[in-house]
Amino acid sequence: MKRFEYDKTLYFMDVLVTGVVSLIVFLIAVSSIIINWMPALMGLVGIVAFYSFWNALVAKVTPKEVDVAGDTLILRSFKRIDDYSLTQLKSFKIREFPSAGKMYLRMDGGGILRGRYWLNTKNYNDGQELFRLLLDLEYEKHPESLKARARRVNTEYNARIKKKKEAS
Repeated sequence: MKRFEYDKTLYFMDVLVTGVVSLIVFLIAVSSIIINWMPALMGLVGIVAFYSFWNALVAKVTPKEVDVAGDTLILRSFKRIDDYSLTQLKSFKIREFPSAGKMYLRMDGGGILRGRYWLNTKNYNDGQELFRLLLDLEYEKHPESLKARARRVNTEYNARIKKKKEAS
């Protein structure tokens, strides 16, 4: 089993502080709407703040720890543990942002409380390994997806180019 842990200080700032500040902003926005002070703007601010609060502290979409053991993926955030066996999942989809080191994971389409996660792999120990490992798991789960086919074509193309360079 390989464990990847989010940097403790960054986790405190990225998740806990963000969640608490978002809750405070949401409460201020609701108060502003009640007293009729810029209700349209405060309604928009309130929606965004509530969404940020919900993701950070209720849905817990940013795991503090990620464990990968064979075909099992375990994500921990605060006191919640989400355990997934990839063989039992219908879908395991990743939207990756390689230059930022971020990934959006959805298990079985994701849900309001479980099954969707944001991973900022640059903030985890061995983040590049985590990034590559999760992409490999997606490739194994969905080998006939368009994304997997593109990966195979690119791998074959790179191998041909490398072989050509070595021959010359």
